Amino acid sequence: MIGPKYKTLGDSELVSLCLGGDAQAWEALIMRYKRLIYSIAVRFKFQSADAADVFQAVCLKMIEHLQDLKDERKVSAWLTTTTQRQCIHLRSHKQRESSTDESFDEPLDPTENLEEVHILTQREQSIRDAVLRLPERCRRLIEMLYFDTNNPSYEEIAQSMEMPVPSVGPTRARCLEKLQALLRRLGIK
Repeated sequence: MIGPKYKTLGDSELVSLCLGGDAQAWEALIMRYKRLIYSIAVRFKFQSADAADVFQAVCLKMIEHLQDLKDERKVSAWLTTTTQRQCIHLRSHKQRESSTDESFDEPLDPTENLEEVHILTQREQSIRDAVLRLPERCRRLIEMLYFDTNNPSYEEIAQSMEMPVPSVGPTRARCLEKLQALLRRLGIK
């Protein structure tokens, strides 16, 4: 379980702690960027097993090469590039495997739409970063509604947030307004 202090640390601080051998910092850094890595694999149209392979490979590369990162503030950019390369590598490997089944289709160009994937991924990460800047109550609510892979019901959210079920919708609306205002201030459309 990640301690609350780790969630509020910036990337530079987390990287320093990771390089110092702090296991909770590693977990916090990986959890912070888990959705980013998976979102890229999903954009490459990988099924969940392949997306999980990409995630594991990227996490391993992060563990192996984090000390080589020249600017700790650019962790998300490094992970985006590394994940895209891993996806291209896996796609090429799968194409080679499938070419042995007597299929003579033209291989797909792995760089096709890569710029579009990069732009969308950066935008999504900017939104996730903005969500982290919201007040705790709004951040928790937005994460449960839009990022929780378990898709909790309003009843489960209300219980977790200790609020009445009818308050979830209006609270969500106010939190989304706060997020929208924050995104405007950050220049994200």
